[in-house]
Amino acid sequence: MITSRSEALAVAKRQCRTLTSAPDPRERGQAIFAGLARADGWSKTEQNKIIAFGAWLSERPSPTAMKARCQQLLASLA
Repeated sequence: MITSRSEALAVAKRQCRTLTSAPDPRERGQAIFAGLARADGWSKTEQNKIIAFGAWLSERPSPTAMKARCQQLLASLA
């Protein structure tokens, strides 16, 4: 299901807030990426940032690093 940019950002922000305390932080990180990737309305630059975030997640970073990078991404997309 494709969502709007604003909906995807709102959901991602909620998920990012509790990322480190999630039962499976890696799964939560993937959910954030998937939600942003499915959303419509991103510029090419924003799409590239989202794709880079997804690639970075495949390196299996620590939950703390994931939260920091997620917050940076969301700030750059807002």
